[in-house]
Amino acid sequence: MTRQPREGPADRLFREVFTAAPDGILVVGLDGTIRFANPRSAEMFGYAHPDLVGSPLDRLIPGRNRDRHRGYMAEYARHPVARPMNAGLELQAVRADGSEFPVEISLSPARLDDGPAVVAMVRDVTEAARLRAFGAGTLKAAENERRRIAQELHDDTAQRLAAVKLALKRMQQLDPHEVAGFCDELRSEIGAVALGVSRIARGLMPPELERIGVVESVRIWLSNRVGEDGPAVSLQADPVDAFLDRDQRLVLYRIVQEAVSNVVRHAAASSLQVKVKDGGGVVETIIQDDGVGFDPGFRFERLGGLGLMGMRERATMVGALLSVGSRPGHGTRVRVVMKKLENKRKGEKDGVHS
Repeated sequence: MTRQPREGPADRLFREVFTAAPDGILVVGLDGTIRFANPRSAEMFGYAHPDLVGSPLDRLIPGRNRDRHRGYMAEYARHPVARPMNAGLELQAVRADGSEFPVEISLSPARLDDGPAVVAMVRDVTEAARLRAFGAGTLKAAENERRRIAQELHDDTAQRLAAVKLALKRMQQLDPHEVAGFCDELRSEIGAVALGVSRIARGLMPPELERIGVVESVRIWLSNRVGEDGPAVSLQADPVDAFLDRDQRLVLYRIVQEAVSNVVRHAAASSLQVKVKDGGGVVETIIQDDGVGFDPGFRFERLGGLGLMGMRERATMVGALLSVGSRPGHGTRVRVVMKKLENKRKGEKDGVHS
């Protein structure tokens, strides 16, 4: 009977590192067969471990890229040197269910008992790619907002002030009896300028949030945003301002703004319901419409403004949970759940986080 070699400390350490590694580790023969795979690899690609080991590496690569990948493997076999993570390449991998995701890969040459092999360290960078896309979207949205404000200031405020300046010059030539009536016109024009500036400022940071609270701010914004040609709006709201801190109130307001704007622009809805509810330990907000809906399986990068991605990022900033449900032809439902202020503080004290 052949005795198995006794496992030493170095062997145990290697096995523990291989098993516990946060990145996927694949050892691939030069024939393209996966010889070893750590548990994280199986989890990342959605396979049972026995189904992954012994299978061709091609099954983890999108079909359109396989020929090119084989060329890379052949070239690497001729010049086997360590290659850092990603090495400037934007790579895609495919899971067992057929879904694709972005990865970074580093390669190192290795040798097995029966010949040379390649060790591939695989990192799922879906979150990093999402954050990069959000950052780019944020910058673009900020630039668009600056452009919009500049346009409004030029087309409305600056033009009105120029008209007032000309009117004042003209007033010097008026008969004293005509001055009173002309002053009324000037007051009206200056009032219109003030309203325009106030409207622009309110869009940047609504003063109502501090003065009358998030619920009434949402009510005012809805009445201004959804015109006669928009969907019929219903707002049902509990008094929740005392349960939310300043950041939570602002995030809630912005999410409602974004969700409602998406409905008005894209949904072709006849009705829109906004509910803000005191739900015990949480504040729950639901924005629901009966519009055209969409397929959640399709990845929308933007639905106007920062879109769904922006709403998710805003929710994450304050530890809130956001979910979006929709079906083509059956409308869309956006749900936001925020911890109440006292529960949020208790959770932080106890080390509990959303």
